[in-house]
Amino acid sequence: MIHLVWLLLVLCVGAVLHTYLFYPLWWRFIGQRRPLLPVSEAPAAWPFISVIVAGYNEAACIGHRVENLLQCDYPADQIEILIASDGSDDGTDRLAAEAAKGDPRVRVLPFAQRRGKVNVLNEVCGQAKGEILVLSDANVAFAPETLKRLVTRFEDPRVACVCGKLCFRTRSGEAHTQSENIYWKLETWLKQHEGGRGVLLGANGANFALRRDLWKGCPPEIVVEDLYIPLHLLMDGWRVMFEPTALAYEDLPPALADEFGRRVRIGAGDFQILARCLSLLHPSNGLAAWVFFSHKVLRWSTPFFLVGGILAVLLLVVLRAPGASGLALVAVCAIAWTALGFTSIRLPGVLGKAASASAYFAAMNAALFLGFFRWLRGSQSTTWNRTRRS
Repeated sequence: MIHLVWLLLVLCVGAVLHTYLFYPLWWRFIGQRRPLLPVSEAPAAWPFISVIVAGYNEAACIGHRVENLLQCDYPADQIEILIASDGSDDGTDRLAAEAAKGDPRVRVLPFAQRRGKVNVLNEVCGQAKGEILVLSDANVAFAPETLKRLVTRFEDPRVACVCGKLCFRTRSGEAHTQSENIYWKLETWLKQHEGGRGVLLGANGANFALRRDLWKGCPPEIVVEDLYIPLHLLMDGWRVMFEPTALAYEDLPPALADEFGRRVRIGAGDFQILARCLSLLHPSNGLAAWVFFSHKVLRWSTPFFLVGGILAVLLLVVLRAPGASGLALVAVCAIAWTALGFTSIRLPGVLGKAASASAYFAAMNAALFLGFFRWLRGSQSTTWNRTRRS
């Protein structure tokens, strides 16, 4: 019995270490030997594109978003901007139209009844005229060259989807800001390696593009469309790329609690998609299968590995296994350290950063855990509320 419990502990700890440590190390020392896909030259003639922004109650930022898109460096006769307002009641539609100032490139599409982002995208993408669809959010801003950088990647006919780089504008003095930055830097680094080989698993809703003729729509119950779309394109044998020079900027929410609800929602969507995309794990999918298992499946399963590890330690203590007391002490210290990261007490220097990072890690996995049960109950709505940003 003791041997089985030790095996459970080793498996749980090993799985967490693999997805957060060994998998990045694999890219650092082994995976990066795989050749990068060549960077395409800019097209001789820029294709017509449709930039689609779907939002709900975005009065605080929609005017700036429209102005930002109009200022992007892309031929004015080769772009349309579709602002889809999902039942907004705060003046989003009016403010978007005012910001457009009659510019024919902008169309505001108000939906009287709130229906959720995926349903809005399904309808709006069906109306879009562009060869390339660029999907974005209302609370971000593109760098001037972002659209051209995204579109250039489609010169490779095997590329179906391109994700740009999302940069967070941080606020000094907020502990969760440092933790989010550390996590996002790791994620961006992994995206560069995965996307450079055409096996990027997920885009970000702020900044990605795909071929119009490959848009098949999303099932109406899908919550995380920016994960569903790239995964299904990969499953169909297409390449999904990352373009680090296509920049979008977004403000972090002022507190970790403001982000928690969004992460629970995303967690529910992650498990929803996992159930639909298990076939991607088949070895015939090669590198994509390895990346999906290491980066997504194990990452989403981490809450259960953490719970399993804690239960294994408790069982070892009950069974009076050699070394169990030391393990229990380490576990108690780790839990106490994490709890300290959630308090208003701010330790100086490295200690404070470590405590807040531990709390951030715990919050992410708690959100995933709750998201799993939302998915299990089928209680996650496809509508969304705007995350507080100030």
